Amino acid sequence: MSKTVAATPLDIAEVSFSDLILLLSTNAPDEGRFRGVLETVGTELGRGGSGLLAIADVPRAGALRRRLLPLARRLALMDHPTRAQLLKKHGLGSDVPLKKLDRSVSSFAKLLRHSGKLHLLESLNSIECINGTPFCLDKARDIDGSEESKGDDDMDILGELVEELGLYMMELGILVARACDIVIGGGQLEQSIADFGSAKARLIHYHSELDNIIIKESSTNRKGLVKKVSANMGLHPSLSQKRSGSPAGACIKTEDQTATVTKIHTKDTTTEDFADAISLLNLWQEWHYDYGIFTVLTAPLFLHASTGEQCLISQECHLPDGHTHLQLCSRTKLFSVRCSPESFIVQVGEAADILSGGKLRSTLHAVSRPSSSTDISRETFVVFLQPSWDKTFTYYGNSFDPEDESSDDREISSVRSDGSEGSCHNDLFTQEILKKIPPLSSRLKEGMTFAEFSRQTTKQYYGGGGIQQKN
Repeated sequence: MSKTVAATPLDIAEVSFSDLILLLSTNAPDEGRFRGVLETVGTELGRGGSGLLAIADVPRAGALRRRLLPLARRLALMDHPTRAQLLKKHGLGSDVPLKKLDRSVSSFAKLLRHSGKLHLLESLNSIECINGTPFCLDKARDIDGSEESKGDDDMDILGELVEELGLYMMELGILVARACDIVIGGGQLEQSIADFGSAKARLIHYHSELDNIIIKESSTNRKGLVKKVSANMGLHPSLSQKRSGSPAGACIKTEDQTATVTKIHTKDTTTEDFADAISLLNLWQEWHYDYGIFTVLTAPLFLHASTGEQCLISQECHLPDGHTHLQLCSRTKLFSVRCSPESFIVQVGEAADILSGGKLRSTLHAVSRPSSSTDISRETFVVFLQPSWDKTFTYYGNSFDPEDESSDDREISSVRSDGSEGSCHNDLFTQEILKKIPPLSSRLKEGMTFAEFSRQTTKQYYGGGGIQQKN
């Protein structure tokens, strides 16, 4: 019988936006709802939980998400000079080498600065007002589009969209930090975020294989066909003839990759084979912990690409393989995360784990590629919340390390799934994943500042002799 590696579907718990805002109420809140929010936050982000929490029914989130996320792919496929000029215009940069033609991820970053006051929420006087009134930054443009010309291009307001949604998500993270402080005591998380007052936002495009073909063809075309970027996609029309002999969803792998895949599915699979599998290009992003306090993410948008007569056409598609392609790893299981399409996800980072004295659970995660098609890209928007660079950490020993036998078993105690379980061979696979993670005890020392911790973490993951290579 073939040995395969499967993941258990995981429906992460949700809290509604209207319930989360009870934390801001100056009046006596509904005691049952208030306690319900705190219980969910404590259970899901604590040591026995998944380290993830979904926030559902956020006003106007759907409109913001639908307008911003498709811009990630358009930016990724533009020629470099045009894109550089556009990013400069809107105050964005990148933390990945955008000139690298075979990159699997394109990331467009902006530093957000917060006033220290929850102005998006506190400007409204009551829960009833929040439920009944769309709220936004004080912008002249209606972000829902009701007051703008249908001919306008969202790329023209890229910076505004990033800032609007980014600050929105930052404040959702602050509210979750407030809830955690109430549950675990100490009050460090919200104050640490407020003391820094900034966060990094990233608009991320995870490339389909067709995207990389397009980028390479554009860069190597020597006949002047890439003189002008399409206003819609940043592509030249000659690409409509490319890949005409390849069926949609054809899997493109090198001979070495194909050989490794074959070994994984044979009865003679060894631990070395599982290690080889991890290095395959079935991951858009390698296994890692985020080292900040919280990461706030939109639910991803998936686009399926097809070639038309004049340009590449992208259409939104349902979740490929039925999940978000965010994967979690416990000691013996892999989980594939599922959530509602327009919710936000709050994910615990290592700084929260440390500042809470181990009461919160940081999440070991990766982003996997769809198995159903290689012409599907993934778009998402992420905000990273962190403490000040000079924040000093207290180290409680190596009990946080997943490799340490004295630590919790890092199993998710309340899996909300369809009942299916990962393969019994996942234990070997997860152990190989854990070998690729630099232990927290090797990166954190007593009295270390967050800046020193982040440098050490980055060095051990990606630096010279690091465990992983940077995309």
